[in-house]
Amino acid sequence: MGRPRKVGKRLPTLKSILEDPKANWQSLSIEGCYGRGAYSIEVVSQTAVWYHTGMAAVPIRWVLVRDPQGHFAPQVFLCTDLSATPQQIVQWFRQRWGVEVTFAEVRAHLGVETQRQWSNLAILRTTPTLF
Repeated sequence: MGRPRKVGKRLPTLKSILEDPKANWQSLSIEGCYGRGAYSIEVVSQTAVWYHTGMAAVPIRWVLVRDPQGHFAPQVFLCTDLSATPQQIVQWFRQRWGVEVTFAEVRAHLGVETQRQWSNLAILRTTPTLF
């Protein structure tokens, strides 16, 4: 049904890879994870083409991460740098965590998203006050 595929056949879903006992999982050690020091995770990664109707196809590298100890749910990270290793991609997302938490707390506790101004000057005047 529908148009023919742009590139190749459909790849298996990430959920099916997660449940596949034959998947090629690799162990990685991530430094400085949640104040614990080194933390061991398992990853599987491949490249694919991300395509949405009306948009250009984008090559990506996906990394599926699972925790052998079961402390967190499986996660998927996507990256447009095909030369990046799974270790680098996981490290980049781990480094972003502090920034993401800061933005979430600013929105929740300081109400930065609730500004009612329309002009750039009013936004520039009130945002530093909220911080």
